[in-house]
Amino acid sequence: MTRYFRYLIYSVIALSALSLSSCEELDDGEFSVYVRMDGEKLSGKGGSAFVVVTSSVDWNLALEPNDDSGVWGALNQYSGSGSKSNIIFTYEENTAEEERSIVVVLTSRTGHKEARCTVVQGIPQAGGGETPNPPVPPVGIQSDPVPGWLELPLMSEEENLYFLTHYQTFPSTGTTLRSWSCRYDTDALVSHWVAYPMNATTIGSGSRTDKWGLDPKVPRELQAVLYSGYKGGYDRGHQLPSADLLNYEANVTTFYGTNMTPQLGTLNQNVWANLESKVRDWARAFDTLYVVTGCVIEGSTKVAYDNDGKAVTVPVGYYKALLGYKKNGTVGITPTTGGYTSIAFYFDHAGYSGSYMDKAMTVDALEEKVGEDFFVNLPGKIGNDLAGRVESTRDEYWY
Repeated sequence: MTRYFRYLIYSVIALSALSLSSCEELDDGEFSVYVRMDGEKLSGKGGSAFVVVTSSVDWNLALEPNDDSGVWGALNQYSGSGSKSNIIFTYEENTAEEERSIVVVLTSRTGHKEARCTVVQGIPQAGGGETPNPPVPPVGIQSDPVPGWLELPLMSEEENLYFLTHYQTFPSTGTTLRSWSCRYDTDALVSHWVAYPMNATTIGSGSRTDKWGLDPKVPRELQAVLYSGYKGGYDRGHQLPSADLLNYEANVTTFYGTNMTPQLGTLNQNVWANLESKVRDWARAFDTLYVVTGCVIEGSTKVAYDNDGKAVTVPVGYYKALLGYKKNGTVGITPTTGGYTSIAFYFDHAGYSGSYMDKAMTVDALEEKVGEDFFVNLPGKIGNDLAGRVESTRDEYWY
């Protein structure tokens, strides 16, 4: 996507200044879809617009190509119920020499109703210029409600730290599941941790999209903009690896600025990548593997710079905490712990030549090292005594 990607959420905007795309409304407007945007066409530089659904039934959304340009955008929601006015359509820069179009298709879950909306994207003007859109007031950031999911660490109330959640929808079934959550720091412009459940279903199938973009829950000025790499020689290091979420729409979210840290390539592309691959293997062995991937910024004296020139804190260390669940108790210590077992890893931010298992430790040891309290909802599942055993035991299964 273009580095000139516009804000993903509009907070104050006059409806009289908006244009509607070419849309079909059925049933006297009771089942309809349209895209609300500035001007008659989408910006050629890429950006976002609202998709508005009017419905009284369950529905699915899809994007269909309308010409040879294919599908060049994504939605943050592909299914729902009732009317919805703030679905976000994000779209890429148009690098072709002519305009292009795409169709937003709304269908009822029963398949008895359909509405279609065609939107056209212009091209950036020659010389790199383009008539700017009216200024969009910045939108604040708010924490999402904190659920009782097993992968979540303890969250205290701290200024400039926000809890954000993301979901993925499976188009074949219309099922929506939680995807990943993060503890985002608007000062450091990195997430202290990213947490997510993993199994064969959540991993899905597909390939890496490389759709570098902005988290729609965070204003541009409060997150790293990384359409191209950091200035400073660091990799755009995923905390949630791209290969852990392969369904297209979910994979796109792994390229949000809130999931990135400036990471040395000697770590990111070597032992850290090997550990990420092993975590996927472990996830397929459990019913669910709950993962927390985080970084330590306390004591950091280094920064890298994003594409807008904002300073991003360079972490001093990285870690993973894993909690595996096997209902039938056939893995490691799970027969005696209610189905659970755990392991953790910590790496200083440097290059390594050894095995990732050289950095393995118990979850208790990692908690002491980094000052976090992981898997705080586990005692509610199996009691304090068993939870304490899970987090303090060096289970030979992992080694």
